[in-house]
Amino acid sequence: MRAWLIEAQTGSKDLKLVEREKPTPQGSEILVKMTAPGVVPFDVAVINNENEANFPPASLPLVPGNQGAGIVEDAGTSKFKVGDRVMFGAFLYGFMRSGSWAEYCTVLADHAWVIPASVSDGAAAQAAVAYPTAYRALMEAGFAPGKTVLATGIGGSVGNAAYQLARALGAAKVISTTGSTQKAEQAAQAGFDNVIDLSKQSMQEGVHALNGGEGVDIVIDSIGGQVLAETLKCIRRYSKIITLGFAAGRQSTITLADLILYRGSVQGYGVYTCSPEEWADAWTVFTSLADAGKVKPLFDRSFPFEEAAAALEYVAKARPFGGVALHL
Repeated sequence: MRAWLIEAQTGSKDLKLVEREKPTPQGSEILVKMTAPGVVPFDVAVINNENEANFPPASLPLVPGNQGAGIVEDAGTSKFKVGDRVMFGAFLYGFMRSGSWAEYCTVLADHAWVIPASVSDGAAAQAAVAYPTAYRALMEAGFAPGKTVLATGIGGSVGNAAYQLARALGAAKVISTTGSTQKAEQAAQAGFDNVIDLSKQSMQEGVHALNGGEGVDIVIDSIGGQVLAETLKCIRRYSKIITLGFAAGRQSTITLADLILYRGSVQGYGVYTCSPEEWADAWTVFTSLADAGKVKPLFDRSFPFEEAAAALEYVAKARPFGGVALHL
C-alpha cells in the first residue's frame, strides 16, 4: 500500500511517499481502508516538531495523520461490520503509532465511530475529534440549556463545533470571535450569528453589546495566547473558562483582578484524557444532532493523496474555515 512517511520531524519537505505492507489488525483493532485522511493542526505540530516539551517523543519513522475516515475492511472482534463508514482519531495516531496518511490504517475499535449518514467522509475526518472535544468541554464547564456561551475562534474545527453544539443543546445565546473581517463574513454566510470581528472591536465590547451588557456563563477557548486573557474580561459571576488549544500562543498573561472580581475559574482540558464511554457518549450526541440537521461539520477542501505536503502547508498558513482532508 502507499503511505506517507517521516523519518525525522523536519517539516513537510521531508515527507516521503513509500510502499509499505498492508497492516493486519490485532486484538481489538479494526482495519480501515482510508477514504479521507484528515489534515489537522496536530499533524503540523508533529511533522514540524512543534509539540510541547513535556509530550512523549514521536515514534519515528512514522506514518502521519492524527484523524481520518474510511471503510471498515476487517472488523475483527469489534461491533463494526465490514463496509461501515467510520471516523476515528486519538492522541496516538500519527504520533506514537501509524496514522491515517496511508491507504489502510489499523484503528483501535474504541477510537472509531460510524459516520452519520448526513456527514461526508472529508468532514467526518475532523469532526471525529472536534465535536467530542467541544461537547466534553461544554459538559466540563457545567453547560445546561439557558446558559450563555462564548466559543472563540469561529472557522476552527473546535470553535465551530462548540458554537453549533451549544446552540443545538439550548444555550440562551452563543457568541464567537474571529480576527478577520473575511472570516466574519464567511461565518455569517455559514449561518453563524453573534460573531465578533476583533479587527473592529474588542472582545469585551462585543460580548457586552451582544449580551445585554453582561458577560457569559461559559467560555470554550480553543485559541490560547492573549485571546484567553481577553476572555476573562467577558465573564460574569461564577463563570467557567475551559482552555484547550494554543493556536495563538502557548503562554498567556492574565489580569488576576478580572478573574477574582467575578469568582471565575480557568480549567485546562484535553479530550484525549476521556474514557471510551465518554467518547462514545459524545459521538452519540453528535450523531443524533447531525442526523436531525442541528449541527453540520464545515469542510473547506480536499487535496489529492499525493499532495499531502501542500495540504499540510495550507492548514498551517491559510487557517481554513472548516476541515481539510486528503482523498483516496
